[in-house]
Amino acid sequence: MSKIPNFFKDIWFIRKNILINISGVIILTFVLVKILMWSLDYYTLHSESIRTPDLINMKIEEATKLLETRKLGFVVVDSICPGTGLGGLIKEQSPKPQKRVKESRKIYLTITGYNECTVNLYYDRIIGRDRKYVARYLERSNLKIGNLTYRKGGKAKNTVVEASMNGVPLFIEANPNAGEKPPEKPQKIPQNSVIDLVLIEGVDGMPKFVPDLICDRYDAAEFAIKGMKFNLGEIHTQGIITDTLSAWVYSQSPNPGIVASMGSGIDLWLMSDYPEGCDDDENTTE
Repeated sequence: MSKIPNFFKDIWFIRKNILINISGVIILTFVLVKILMWSLDYYTLHSESIRTPDLINMKIEEATKLLETRKLGFVVVDSICPGTGLGGLIKEQSPKPQKRVKESRKIYLTITGYNECTVNLYYDRIIGRDRKYVARYLERSNLKIGNLTYRKGGKAKNTVVEASMNGVPLFIEANPNAGEKPPEKPQKIPQNSVIDLVLIEGVDGMPKFVPDLICDRYDAAEFAIKGMKFNLGEIHTQGIITDTLSAWVYSQSPNPGIVASMGSGIDLWLMSDYPEGCDDDENTTE
């Protein structure tokens, strides 16, 4: 009979030892985790980290002094055109403001350039070229097409024969019969400038009917005007318009159906609400 109590005592002893060992492992694991976290904090100087200052729109000279006081460095990785602003202004930073970093961390900056960004325009890339080719060339050069003026001529339709900016000619087609030679030097043009073009009407350059743009959205009307080789004229608005592209055309000049030459301007009157008298089926506000 004494064997039975001894058996249970042995089982209890074994279970007790197991529980003690498991508890010991848990406590040891907890201690090790705490030590590891403390070590990582110490290694990364987490407790001594610095928040990155907000450098956006700050002059690079001012930012240099501020970063020095916080024991941070910087690297200028890119520059952008200053536009109408000043050179040396910080426009982007990485890491972003208020991010925690270690001392001596470098902040990567994008600043505005000190010189105005210009584009080189070449005579042979514009004059004598097709309108679509010139449009792509100007777009790649960060320039915009302004008014398109058409004149009669025997060259291929939509051939560019003149380019100007703010009314000042940039290139005019050279006349070899008069001993004129195409210029070799490029014209330096500020980026985002608007370039007006003179094109040849060609065989399809007959006068066209002015399209009916009333009840169209502005973006659709603009597309139709340029697609038919007319020019967008003056824009008049009624009331408050927050999104011009989504505004509706309620009047135009010349009126629809009038015969006009290619390159003629079409004035538009816009309103934010759908014009009365238009077909409701066309009122899509998606």
